[in-house]
Amino acid sequence: MKNRYFSLMRSKKLNRKKSKLDNKITKNNKRNVGASLVYVLVILSIISAFSINFVYYVQQKKDMVFLKSHKENKIEKKILVQTENKNVEKILERGINFDGNLILIGKKERYFDSILKKDGKNIEFKNLIFLVKDTESIGNYRIKSISDENNNEYSLPLEENKVYSELKIVFTRKILGKEILFQEKVGFRRVSPLEVEMRVVESEFL
Repeated sequence: MKNRYFSLMRSKKLNRKKSKLDNKITKNNKRNVGASLVYVLVILSIISAFSINFVYYVQQKKDMVFLKSHKENKIEKKILVQTENKNVEKILERGINFDGNLILIGKKERYFDSILKKDGKNIEFKNLIFLVKDTESIGNYRIKSISDENNNEYSLPLEENKVYSELKIVFTRKILGKEILFQEKVGFRRVSPLEVEMRVVESEFL
């Protein structure tokens, strides 16, 4: 009887120890799982931060390359425009040879918007807006677009004896692969039944 009683007591003690051990193992497992989750979250946050920084770096690098290219292109165009201004000044001062004659162009705008034509024995300036498309001016410029203040566009050639609202005319020329644009704003008024006067209100390089 005693032996049986002691056996039961030992069995209960062993069960309690085993239960405590199981609880300890379970707690340790939970701690390990928690630690693993924290570790995974830390790794993911590091990867996420690195990815965001990398994308930002790539975008920043791309923007810098674009700005550098844009700046160089702007500087190059500025130099070409300065060269064109010098060419205009030289022609205004010295004139140009046409059909064996030295012709003074008189106005800066004629370098961009006019050609020289021979009418019998007379030599005259003819504005590109009254000529067919792709005709080149004295300075090798062509008309790119014609529009009015309401953004209505006009096709070449325009009618000579007609009063138009103020027009914006953009001329284009390629120099060393770069497009150079020159713009004129032109006004019209009738001076007689058969004559319309055209004058340049303002002009500039774009």
